[in-house]
Amino acid sequence: MHTSFKYQDIINNLKAVLYPIGFKLKMKYSHWIKKARKTKDRLKKESPESSTITKKQISKDSSISIRELYKAQKWENLIKIAKQSKGLFEEYDCMKVQKKVIKLGESVLINSGDAHDEDYIGTIKQIISIKEPTTLKLICLCRVQWYMRKSEVIKSHPKSNEWVSEQELFKTKHEDYILAQTVIHSCQIFSCKEYVDLDEIESTVYFNRLRWDMEKKQIQGFETLQKFCSCQQPVNPDRKYVQCDSCHQWYHLECVGLQEGELNDSEFFCKLCL
Repeated sequence: MHTSFKYQDIINNLKAVLYPIGFKLKMKYSHWIKKARKTKDRLKKESPESSTITKKQISKDSSISIRELYKAQKWENLIKIAKQSKGLFEEYDCMKVQKKVIKLGESVLINSGDAHDEDYIGTIKQIISIKEPTTLKLICLCRVQWYMRKSEVIKSHPKSNEWVSEQELFKTKHEDYILAQTVIHSCQIFSCKEYVDLDEIESTVYFNRLRWDMEKKQIQGFETLQKFCSCQQPVNPDRKYVQCDSCHQWYHLECVGLQEGELNDSEFFCKLCL
């Protein structure tokens, strides 16, 4: 009986030890099964088939947004949407307009799109295309830095009409996106000195010497320009000047009472030098 008692005690002790171990193993196994099912479900959601559906939905939403923004001409928002989808946004170094290549940094004439007599002028800063996802048609845009013409400046500064040339442009800090199809052709913009030295001046040749603040509607840099004549105005290449043979100062013909036909090889002396 003593031996049997010991044997039974051993059996009971083993059961007491093994039962908790088996219970723990069972819990761990169930936990692993549960976790594996979650992983399987997650993989199922990310399967190629469901991924394709998601991509199609994104493409469809992008297509609707791009069409709506295009109609509203909200170019910056359109670009933002296009950049979010791979393959819809591209940048270029140049583009073709009427079979002529226009590169980044070139200045161009831009169709004003209304009854305005003058075309707009700007410098190309960026050339991009946006692909419409459903039709695959390209929307081509340019980011341009604007110049202001004389007709715009004299609205706020009527007195500048006397010294601002018809071919003079005022550079601004303002930039906008435009449709590439509104670009007419390239133009040339020189400094004032380069412009004056030109032998022939075409209609697409301009010059720039000052800036224009679009917010304040003010000319910037006027005080730095050299002034001429008794009226003390900057040079205007469109007007005729005569030089005094004594002080060598330049005067407008109308300011000294002369007409263009009266100019000859005889000496001219201003009132200060008579």
